[in-house]
Amino acid sequence: MERTVYIVDAQPFVGAFKDEPIRPTVAGIVSQALEGRFVLRVTAVNAGEIVYGVERHLGAQASHEALDSIQKWMEVVPVDLELALRAGWLKLRGGISYADCFAAALAHRDGAPLITGNPEFRRVEDVVRIAWLDSFG
Repeated sequence: MERTVYIVDAQPFVGAFKDEPIRPTVAGIVSQALEGRFVLRVTAVNAGEIVYGVERHLGAQASHEALDSIQKWMEVVPVDLELALRAGWLKLRGGISYADCFAAALAHRDGAPLITGNPEFRRVEDVVRIAWLDSFG
């Protein structure tokens, strides 16, 4: 049986590491992934964004722990030219960060929903399926 794949945006995971109110929702998503109910994928760019966000707010030790966790919980997808060009095409829409465009590009390429709570992604909702974080609560 093929498992559902979800693409991960950095924002909810940085928030979870920072112990923001979304932490229980993200913990539930991770728990379901670890149980094999679905697969989480993140681009290498967005994995770097998570590690950066954690280190910026919580320090180097926490960022190393975050990187270890990411590699246990998710498939980290390398960025190639095709994915970078797709991210550039999405960036042309404006109002969305370039790093976020990589998450959206992977979701678009793989036909998988993107887990996020970031309203910037409304700008690409016509071409990328969004799995809004509050739908998991």
